[in-house]
Amino acid sequence: MSKKKVVIIGSGIGGSGVGALLAHSGAYEVSLYERNKLIGGRFASYEKEGFKIDIGCHLIANCDKGALGQILRLVGRPDWVEWHYALKPEPCINFKGKRVRFPEEIDAIGLPPEDVSKLMEFYTRVLSIPEAEYDAWDRRSVFSLMQEYTKNETVRAVFGLLSAIFFVISDQDTPVGEYALCSKQMLMNQSTGYPAGGTGSVPEAYVRSIKTDGGQVFLSTPIKQVVVENGEAKGIILETGQKIEADIVISNAGNQPTVNFLVGRKHYRPEVLERLDKYQYSYCTSMMKIALDQPITDELMVMFIGRDDLSVWEKENQAGIIPEVLPGVMAPVISNLDPKACPAGRQLIIAGGGMHPMPEKPDNKFFKKLEASMYNALKIIYPGIEKHIMWTIFTTSREIDNLFGEDGNVVGIAQKIGQVGPDRPFLTDPCVKNLYHCSADSGRHGIGGELAADSALRLFELLESK
Repeated sequence: MSKKKVVIIGSGIGGSGVGALLAHSGAYEVSLYERNKLIGGRFASYEKEGFKIDIGCHLIANCDKGALGQILRLVGRPDWVEWHYALKPEPCINFKGKRVRFPEEIDAIGLPPEDVSKLMEFYTRVLSIPEAEYDAWDRRSVFSLMQEYTKNETVRAVFGLLSAIFFVISDQDTPVGEYALCSKQMLMNQSTGYPAGGTGSVPEAYVRSIKTDGGQVFLSTPIKQVVVENGEAKGIILETGQKIEADIVISNAGNQPTVNFLVGRKHYRPEVLERLDKYQYSYCTSMMKIALDQPITDELMVMFIGRDDLSVWEKENQAGIIPEVLPGVMAPVISNLDPKACPAGRQLIIAGGGMHPMPEKPDNKFFKKLEASMYNALKIIYPGIEKHIMWTIFTTSREIDNLFGEDGNVVGIAQKIGQVGPDRPFLTDPCVKNLYHCSADSGRHGIGGELAADSALRLFELLESK
């Protein structure tokens, strides 16, 4: 029996993950095309002066025990990525310069006893939601549920930061069901951490698996369009003009870019386009990568909260005001999670944070102010850090947009109310036969890259069932 020829557009977690699964099954001839020279999309890594630098700012929610590890297990190569858990010392909150373990020491940030008690009640209720009720709870926001327990702005600042770290959206948009599902998974698995060799080691392992099982991978090979004939995907055309025929086309480019640019809107019914156009992306963030001449901390991960007046901060955001100190920053200490991430005697920190909404056309002056704001936050987190900085790289949302599109956002289509679970974008294209979408956009559940891995697992299961 001849193999079905599959063409995959993009080497992000979704594209490389489903490619590994299909190639390993033995029923498909897989060819993957990546427009950039790096493998992995927003999970890609590269090297600079012996430091392993990630494109984004990541901490993996469930490592090998989640969807990312499940792909490796299914292809029989679970040891192709080495995982380091962020458990000892566990991640902490830095509240205005004060370290606090969450949730054990939440009272240390100055909360009245009654608010601490209500916060614990809220947290217990969220974790006790039955799985069968997640979809119903997805109609409510974390913010609205918390208002039933406490209206304390400091409490909101904590959970607002957690919503931003999990889903890169506001707590007013974060669905309770998805928040509960992801929180419960992390609590049960106790495997939050980081892959050795940088986040790029995960898609690189998937690509290696594709090649090992006879598939092909082409880097620096942009796609011009998906070939559609009589409502059916027949292959792709490269930027060079070369046509590649295929039985199945899988796009890792995101649902909206695939429909709008690679396929063309003329192939879609009005109601499909209307639904697709309504989807909103997650927030944009910028990342600062800091190389230090010596270790300055033994921490693994810090979540910085610089102020507790989140409602005021939101109004300033709307007005485009960049504060002197960025009030919300996620800062994994990469070299403590992975000692091989930098030369001996050095240290590597990657910090992420941003503003929403972003200006329509942010200029260099805007990003310079944002960089200074994040730098000031890091000086509060790590007093004296400026004495040990060898160099920094500030990666802006504009640069992410130039590399991957989708307005430079972090996740893709946001996991906000009305856009989670069964309301996520389509996996099987509704108008073009033999065209499938596999990215974080079409993932059902998970945090960050796990959402894309979920899409890969579900698409593989779907294709195998046919």
